[in-house]
Amino acid sequence: MGSSDSSHKSDFDANGSPVAGASPTPAAGLRQTRRTFSRSAIAAGAMLAATGRASLAQESTPEGTPPGPQAQPTVPPAEGAVQLEYWDMQWGGEAFMAQLQDNVTEFNKAHPEIHVTFQQLAWGDYTQKILAAVQAGSPPDISGGDSGIPFNMAAQEQALDISDLFEAWKADGTFEDMKPWGYEKWNFQGINPGITWQLDTRGIFYRKDLLEQAGLKVPTTWDEWKAALEALHKPDEGLMALAVPGKQGSYDTDQFYMTLVFQAGGSLADEAGNPTFDSPEQLAALEFEKELVERFAAPGTPSWTFTEVMRSFEQGTAAMAFGGGWFIDDIKTNVPDLFDKVGLLPPLVGPGGPDAQFVVSFANPWMIYKQTEHPEEAKTFLKWMMLPENLLKLYASEPGGKWPVFNSLLQEPVYQENELISTMAQHTLEYGVDYWYPNTAAAVGISSMGTSIADLIVNPVISGKRTPKEALQDAQSSLEPLFQRPD
Repeated sequence: MGSSDSSHKSDFDANGSPVAGASPTPAAGLRQTRRTFSRSAIAAGAMLAATGRASLAQESTPEGTPPGPQAQPTVPPAEGAVQLEYWDMQWGGEAFMAQLQDNVTEFNKAHPEIHVTFQQLAWGDYTQKILAAVQAGSPPDISGGDSGIPFNMAAQEQALDISDLFEAWKADGTFEDMKPWGYEKWNFQGINPGITWQLDTRGIFYRKDLLEQAGLKVPTTWDEWKAALEALHKPDEGLMALAVPGKQGSYDTDQFYMTLVFQAGGSLADEAGNPTFDSPEQLAALEFEKELVERFAAPGTPSWTFTEVMRSFEQGTAAMAFGGGWFIDDIKTNVPDLFDKVGLLPPLVGPGGPDAQFVVSFANPWMIYKQTEHPEEAKTFLKWMMLPENLLKLYASEPGGKWPVFNSLLQEPVYQENELISTMAQHTLEYGVDYWYPNTAAAVGISSMGTSIADLIVNPVISGKRTPKEALQDAQSSLEPLFQRPD
């Protein structure tokens, strides 16, 4: 997620997150019920657009963009056409959003009996606007959203079950071409409330020239990585080995930590839906991050977001940097002389072994609302939007900003443009998972954490305020109420 008109401001514009300090924090009384809306919990689901959260998009809202849903122009509806509303966030820059509208227009032309109106939502308050519309009985028919919003809506009985589409996609071979987690993720309490249309991937960028000068091979394991960082770290010469985000109140911070958690063989919850913060795997990940930050990162890391990480890497003061796909376009645009010297580390093998060789890649969905008066027409629109040739138009409008859900698209020119793009696309489809992996038993709880991973776990540890064990024990007890489910 890196467009020419984006500044990639972290936390808000960059991740579609609430402002630092204004993000939701866990409270003992915060619980999910099936019929009572929890405004705080659903708003917290914006964590991943990323993503996400989750999950999420790395695009800023251009200055002057009016707040709230904005209807976009399209062909006029035919007489008697079924009217559908499709709401989505500003997932990209001007070219991407124009292509998204073009896709809607093409659908309207091809299906005169159905007319879809696209309305663009601002990142800062899209969950509140969707929730308010749902509560008022006037939600859109279809929407996009962060990586957890279909779970939150399903828990409130507001998501339409699209299992019939899943059966059709399974029968026609669509799922054979799709990344398995792209559809397996949406198996939730016996229904399928969403489908992944794009992936948002993180990785570790490195300076190929600095590795070569040091006589180092590209690391493939945690041990090799730490040895390479030690050789590259030259603070007296103004070169830090590693740049990562660590700011409290930032969704950027949890993404590096979760990369390590997955590679340590951990997850956020067990098969029964219980949180697993206080676990050996998370302890191994947190102790490793603490060591990396203390030994190889800048002293100011506890206040860094992706903005500072990218700046450090582009200015040549960091040999490696953790970031998202939008880094690729930004490096190419801002420091073209550096571009050919940049590589992407393979997903590293940590304590979890080769079976846990993962990268964070947020599976961002489309969903249909249960209140729609036209479910079949909404499904027709969703099926059309999910066609690989239609998704490809969106992906191609912003190379490196969106990653494919279909394996067959890897050979398309958009994913062969340069080595960084082709490598990250391959990593996405082979190794990408997001915070709900490997099951969705704790889907709503995970969607409701806000910036708790940064606030309770990572930042207190890397800033020296708590030990890893203390932080994880506190997170376990503080966040457990979010994971409780009604009987």
